[in-house]
Amino acid sequence: MLAARRNLVLAGAGAAVLIVAGAVAVPRLLGDDGPDPTPAAEAFLAAWESGDPAAMQRLLADPPDDFADEYATLTDGLAVTEATYELGDVERDGDEATAAFDATLQLAGLGEWSYTGELTLRRTGEADGGADGAEGAADSGGADSDTGGWVVVWSPATVHPALEEGQRLVRTRERPTRAPITGVGGAVLAGSQDAVTIGLQPSRIQDLNAVKAALRDQLGVDPATVDAELGRPGVEPDHFVPIVTVRTERYQQARPVLYPIPGILFQETQTRGGPTEGYAQHVLGRTGEITAELLEELGPTYAVGDQVGLTGLEARFEEQLAGTPSGEVQIVDEDDEVVEVLHEITGREPEPLATTLDPDVQAAVEAAIAPVTKPAAIVVVDAEGNIRGIASRPLDEDLNRALAGTYPPGSTAKVVTADALLTAGTTPETPITCAETVEAGGRRFRNFESSSLGTVPFRTAFAESCNTAMITAAAELAPADMVAAAERFGFNTEYSVGLTTEGGSYPEPTDPTDQAAAAIGQGRIVASPLHMATVAGTIIDGTWEPPVLLPDHPDEDAPAPTEIDPGNRDTLRSLMRSVVTEGSGTRADVPGQEIFGKSGTAEFGTGDPLPTHAWFIASNGRLAASVLIEDGGVGGRDAAPIAQRLFAALPAG
Repeated sequence: MLAARRNLVLAGAGAAVLIVAGAVAVPRLLGDDGPDPTPAAEAFLAAWESGDPAAMQRLLADPPDDFADEYATLTDGLAVTEATYELGDVERDGDEATAAFDATLQLAGLGEWSYTGELTLRRTGEADGGADGAEGAADSGGADSDTGGWVVVWSPATVHPALEEGQRLVRTRERPTRAPITGVGGAVLAGSQDAVTIGLQPSRIQDLNAVKAALRDQLGVDPATVDAELGRPGVEPDHFVPIVTVRTERYQQARPVLYPIPGILFQETQTRGGPTEGYAQHVLGRTGEITAELLEELGPTYAVGDQVGLTGLEARFEEQLAGTPSGEVQIVDEDDEVVEVLHEITGREPEPLATTLDPDVQAAVEAAIAPVTKPAAIVVVDAEGNIRGIASRPLDEDLNRALAGTYPPGSTAKVVTADALLTAGTTPETPITCAETVEAGGRRFRNFESSSLGTVPFRTAFAESCNTAMITAAAELAPADMVAAAERFGFNTEYSVGLTTEGGSYPEPTDPTDQAAAAIGQGRIVASPLHMATVAGTIIDGTWEPPVLLPDHPDEDAPAPTEIDPGNRDTLRSLMRSVVTEGSGTRADVPGQEIFGKSGTAEFGTGDPLPTHAWFIASNGRLAASVLIEDGGVGGRDAAPIAQRLFAALPAG
């Protein structure tokens, strides 16, 4: 323990020498004759500050043989990580002296404690090497010519003036219960949950391979993790070796298989999480044992073994959610009874973090995304931009696809193109040609599966998501007008919901090919699932609102809301309704509800044919959502059914 502290405080040793060396200017009351005791006091404090008990011992009068152990007994209970000692007044009375000092100690995971102490010094002989000088000094413990024959008289009171024989210093530390992350109505979204720690007792294991196979199959534990935990230094045959902590419901599922296997044991505990495993995990975040990097980053009120936020809002608002610990510095006797409380540290209470998430909406989101096996994201917003539900998959990746993923939006961006066309005079009944292919700037574009409709009303072309019709119509638009339409839907703005947040980017087309690609949400057009949910939300009341997740921590730099033409809003609702009733999004229809949607199949990467992301954006007139399946196929075929499950499960208006 003492050796560990020596390593921790050694970096401050140089500073210590400077502090005590500078103390020569401190007023002192000295005798008329003989060497000054100040160098001895300075040397002792410097050795103390550097965590060097051997050097301290050499400066003591009649030091005990087990000084290092005795010193450790007195102080190890404080868990000091850094210490400074500053010399004060030195008073001499003949061959005796006292030296005041100010101590400032950093207590691991608790904070700073300062007090004033006093060294007692004695002169043991002359420093000139005479018969009564250096030889006598050496016998007394190490005074030399640098200290003028002065040595420190050791007792527990040297460490702290209130310490007596048989007593020692300890500290207590208590972290407050982490505050919850809440949703609408103050509902707890992340808080304490009953859990079970599953571990091993080495002496009871009969078949290690069977143990590892069961933990792998039931709980996904890597067999290498089992080997690593059992092989840790200090593990004894009768120890309980923790392997994994799971929620109680997960334990109950695995219990019939794990319980009969010799060597596997279980301990009830508490963990941090939401109502169900993985609940809004990429937004709410995960907690776990503090890492070495976080221990350095978070500061002196944290200690090894603390549970902290590792990702998401748990990490972003660690200080608010965790508060700070409380504790006492105590003197205890040989029976560990408290003799005196020397210092109290009052921690700061944690504070809950409010979000806009609605538990009922989030439950619907979780149910809708649960069957999806590919990387995916779902976001639900209301007309004011409040995020009511959000999920990303897979859970074992920290990438928050819903907020921070950017993808070509494909045909979902035709909502933007349609707004630009309506502004330019196109109507739902305007005839438009949906050919099998169309050329733009030397590049040939085609429809999905090379389909064609011939000349049809714009409404039909939009409902069936005809690429060639949209490209042909958009060719007559000025590039700046396409960008203006996109910006009415919040593209090209920057905003944050409190975590890494991506919006939508819609560069001005530079040539006919670029413009054709932009018209169908390809080329350089990219957006996050969050942003495409706000695009769908714009159709609710005609206003695009920057999204909000943390009502008490608003984005001070958020862009202003933007509006689309009221007539365009009504027409777009009608067009998006036709997508669901008769077009590419019929699989998103929900009996008894009026769903307005737009499918999207966005090409990316390389290959022949190119792989595609599957999109669907939709609204029920109150809430809006986006569904993305990464490399997931076709929007109307693969994403629309997920949207259908979502809106069918959402709470009624």
